[in-house]
Amino acid sequence: MLDEGSVSSGASSPEPEAPFTPKYRVSISDHVNKDGDSVRFTIQVSQNGLTIQVVEREFEDFEYLDHCVSTGPNSLGLIVPPVPLRSATDPYNAEMQSRKVMGKESKTLIADEFQKDCQQLQKYLELLLSHPVLGKNQKLHDFLTQKEPPPRTKVRRGLMGRLSDTLEARKQWWPDSEEFFQRERDWVAKYQPALTNAASSFAAITAAHLRMGHQLEAVVTALKLTNCPNHHLHHKQFNNINTIFLECLDNIKGSIDEGGFEGERVFGGVLGLWQRYVGCEAAMLLHRTCLMVDYQACNRALDKAKPNRKEAAEKAKREAEALFEECSDAARQEIKHFQRNRVVELQAGLESYVNLQLTSARSTLAALSSALTQVKAISL
Repeated sequence: MLDEGSVSSGASSPEPEAPFTPKYRVSISDHVNKDGDSVRFTIQVSQNGLTIQVVEREFEDFEYLDHCVSTGPNSLGLIVPPVPLRSATDPYNAEMQSRKVMGKESKTLIADEFQKDCQQLQKYLELLLSHPVLGKNQKLHDFLTQKEPPPRTKVRRGLMGRLSDTLEARKQWWPDSEEFFQRERDWVAKYQPALTNAASSFAAITAAHLRMGHQLEAVVTALKLTNCPNHHLHHKQFNNINTIFLECLDNIKGSIDEGGFEGERVFGGVLGLWQRYVGCEAAMLLHRTCLMVDYQACNRALDKAKPNRKEAAEKAKREAEALFEECSDAARQEIKHFQRNRVVELQAGLESYVNLQLTSARSTLAALSSALTQVKAISL
């Protein structure tokens, strides 16, 4: 019997006999088909090195796939990879997003980020395909192999569903019956807001890169209008210095732009992914906590059950125990795999970003040094 504070059976899932090999490989083209607010992504599906299907899917199809794999019969205790956030496609939201990044008074519109969307959606599919349980999901198989997208069903959350979510959220502070899961819950409670803050700070750095690049472009444009007629020697000298300065600023702008866009690709996307992924782990842990609370309630009900209700109480207890143990067994393996991948990917992304910034800084230094050398060589 499992009472508050006691430890469960401690049964663990057996280690897989061999590493799981994804059945398919996917590649999403950077070229999308946009019709109004609708954006269609082209997915090339291959197996054993051969292309077996090319399909087009809208973002709503990915959202419905996420719903299907998250609520599937074998999803208990799994940390389901998060579907990426939808980018702004209509003019109004695109303008609001641009002002958020470039400043409230800015009239500069940021170009569509469909390339970024394609990369994130491809990563999402790769995470699903490489998962030993979700990779075998029939809905995922249909999503990739059927020419037409599976029919979507509108998912609605009614009042009772929202009330249920509220009641379940209140159980997140319930003491866990196992030290392993209690430590993991405590870690998530501290790590999730820290990662959110890191992602927000990095987004601010990327926005600063974009604003600086646009400001340098404005300076370059203004300097191009200051050239003087070459009638006098000092005019020629000024034009020569101005040309050197323009080339220098243009090179610096290129380094800043590359540092911003590439930085977002190599590390910003990784931060955003794992920020959402940790949220998925928190949701899984909360679900397991709710199953634990239900199991404990069934134990108490069995202790207090009258003889004529004993059989029903025992059945309810066995069902609650089976769900709780199934979830716990799967969750142990999921958490270990999740933490290994988190460390590897965040470290790789951070190293790539640091190398990118060093390259950008060296390029800027080289441009400034070259400009200074050329200016010193001009006879004044």
